[in-house]
Amino acid sequence: MNSAIDAEVGMKDFTQSSGASAKARAVGNAAYRDIAVHLDGSPEDEVRLAHAEALGARHAARITGVFTNLLPDPAIFVGEFGTSAIGQLVDDVTEEGDASEKRLRQRLTRLDPAHELRRVDAFPGILEQAVATEARWNDLFIATCPRDDSQARWRPLLERVMFDGGRGLYLVPPKALPRSAIQTVLVGWTDTRQSARAVAEALPLIVQATQVHVVTVREEAHGRMGGAEVLADICAHLARHGVEATATVLDTETSAGDAILAEARRISADLIVAGAYGHSRFREWVLGGVTADLLGSAPVPLFLAH
Repeated sequence: MNSAIDAEVGMKDFTQSSGASAKARAVGNAAYRDIAVHLDGSPEDEVRLAHAEALGARHAARITGVFTNLLPDPAIFVGEFGTSAIGQLVDDVTEEGDASEKRLRQRLTRLDPAHELRRVDAFPGILEQAVATEARWNDLFIATCPRDDSQARWRPLLERVMFDGGRGLYLVPPKALPRSAIQTVLVGWTDTRQSARAVAEALPLIVQATQVHVVTVREEAHGRMGGAEVLADICAHLARHGVEATATVLDTETSAGDAILAEARRISADLIVAGAYGHSRFREWVLGGVTADLLGSAPVPLFLAH
């Protein structure tokens, strides 16, 4: 065989084995060891726990259920009911929480031995900060996308965890039980701190996927390649973690959020990874944005970080 061909074949084998070795090292090193899951006594608890169990099994993780029992806001009720009635309302909510906690403890006995239930009874404002504190010592925080009436009340809590918890959020669509495994991951990338945080926090999931698609939305031309050079850099970074990612610049006349959702459907993504709240929360609420679009419509779990 020609020596040049021998060298080429040898280099190809070396590159493939190096890539395989890098992925093996990345899979071995990147793992979630502590997973927190939000519980509130509603039927969605079972959905969230199913996702926590699936992820916990893949990462040999300890699961901590964070049961939030939101006490009535005295500022709202004191004028209508008086201070004595506030005390009764608090007692009633606490009693309901006792019943929910008992059910949850029975449910958690079906988990592996490495689990714990922590309960937070607090007024609005205090409860959100307490849960953010719990999130900080975990690798991941699982919750539900705040869409329907039963979950929308937890949006302030999720935003506090996102901004103050220092960890990524794994947000599940309501009633969406986990698939067999996360095989295809879509990464919505922009040249921002939020995107970098999301990729870093989601890396244990990304390295275990069989397909990783990195996309950016070209809403207007920028850079000498219209944004493609940014994808080249992040894909090269992932390659050094053993991840072979495809890069796509999406040209669209729709919003960036709709474009990402359409691409997720096209490739049958199991997970969408994105930075959250690149603009201010006020602008997201008033004008809408990628975060709002994903939270409101994503058919698969979201991994968001700020």
